[in-house]
Formats: sequence, structure tokens, C-alpha cells
Amino acid sequence: MKNQFQFSLLLFILFSCGTYAQDNYKVIKVNGTITIKARGTDLQTGTVFTDKDDLLFRTAEATAAVINPQKGRLILTSRNHDLSAANSNYLPPMYSMATRGTLISRADLQNHFSGKYAILEKLSMVMNKTNFPMDKDHFFFFRYAYKSENINKKLDFSGDTLIIDKKKLYTVDGKPIPGPDNTRISLYYKNGPESVLINNFELIFPDNEKIKQEIQVILEAFKNRPYKEKLGEINSYVTEFYGKVDRSNLVSWAEKNFKLKAE
Repeated sequence: MKNQFQFSLLLFILFSCGTYAQDNYKVIKVNGTITIKARGTDLQTGTVFTDKDDLLFRTAEATAAVINPQKGRLILTSRNHDLSAANSNYLPPMYSMATRGTLISRADLQNHFSGKYAILEKLSMVMNKTNFPMDKDHFFFFRYAYKSENINKKLDFSGDTLIIDKKKLYTVDGKPIPGPDNTRISLYYKNGPESVLINNFELIFPDNEKIKQEIQVILEAFKNRPYKEKLGEINSYVTEFYGKVDRSNLVSWAEKNFKLKAE
């Protein structure tokens, strides 16, 4: 009888563990509005919920980047938010990224500055001084729309290093502006009297405080991972939610803000 009771108790414990076991997820970022049904609270950076929680997507386009320390990072959408069946949808870290190097030709520049391109605070990159000398008659400039007018903004440089700084880029008549009318921007090279269009692309400057909070969530979940994996996860996340990022820009920003160091 005693053995039978112990066996029944063991079965109960195992059944209970299987029934009530749950995985916790932490929110990195939310686009749109997603609500935890039982609590009536909206997801935001840092919110913790479980795979047992029902999520209400207020719009079909709403998405959330969430993370589980054991399973990894996942993008939830209105069409893909069943966490119990999401094993195949976890996102691997991305170790390749746009490198700074020396951009030699116009084609190199067009390939580098294309699609959605994210800059974390400030970008410095070495240019080929033979093909792209920079002085008072030769320099790069951006053209963007502000209040329906085209604004030409000369980019700073130091020797053969081009500098793209949000604080200096988004000023008009010496006064800072919130930003251009949209993210579409044109890169030109002033070659003496000629202005050469390099490429049109989308320039994204993530809000520094917000993205630091988002990256902190990732690093807390992966605090025991090696440097390369942490950097790969950060690169993947920034690329998916903001745009491709230059490796040197990402490394210097991460080391400055999170004290990350290569082993």
C-alpha cells in the first residue's frame, strides 16, 4: 500500500510539472500594441510573460521581439505567436555585417549605403583618398527633405576619415531639428564643380536610450555567452528591427555602452 501511494504521488508530481511547467519570455521591443489578455497590460521593453499567456494583437502589423535565455530570440506576430509550437522560429545570431574597411569605388559606396542603414550615434569610416579626396573642394554631403525643402548637409571629415554625426547632420541654419520629413536620404560626392549622386537609401538613427534598454535585455539573457555570440545577437537584432549596421560602428558602440570586450 505504501509503495502504491508513493508511486501515485510520483505520478501526480510528474503530471503537475508537465501541466504547469512554463517558459518565461522577456520583451526586447514592441512595434504596435500587444496586450497580455489576463492582465490587461501592454507589452513593452522589459515585460516578462509566459508561454501560457494569451496575447492580443491590437493590429495585424504589431510585432514583438522577445527572448528566452535557454531558447533564444524570437519575433512574435499576429500570425506566429504560439510559443509552444515556435521551436523552428528562433532566430540564430548573425555574425556577418557590413564592414568599414576602405571603400575604394563608387560601387563599394553604393553597396554599403543601401536599403535600410542604421548608425549608432556616430559613424567614422576610412575612405580611399585617391578616388575620394576630401578637402574644401571635394567632400561628401547628404540631401534630405525638411518641411518639404531639400537640405544639403556637408559631412565632416578628418584626413581620409568620413564622419557621420546625427547631432551635426540634423541642423538647419545652425539650429537642431527633430529629424527630416522621412528616412529617405541621398549621398552625394562633391567633385570640384560636379555633384555626383552615389545612392539613395534609408538612414536610421535609433534612439540611443531606447536601443540601449533593448540591447540590455539581450545581454542579460545571454550574460554567460562568449563575446562573439553576444555581438552576433546584437547585430542580428539591430539589422532586423532597424537596418544593416557597420561592424566597426557596432563594436565601438557596444564596447562604449556595455563594456563588452573581446576575449
